[in-house]
Amino acid sequence: MSIRNIKQTEKVKVLLRLLDNQENIEIACSKAGLNVEVTKKFLSLN
Repeated sequence: MSIRNIKQTEKVKVLLRLLDNQENIEIACSKAGLNVEVTKKFLSLN
């Protein structure tokens, strides 16, 4: 299954799991299929 076929909520769950496992934010966003800049703004990391 492609990452494009996954709902946004599932992508966020993947992102949170990766961040909980000490993954770098940029790499975690990439793996979860999320835009890095938008995610950073959402999390207020920018």
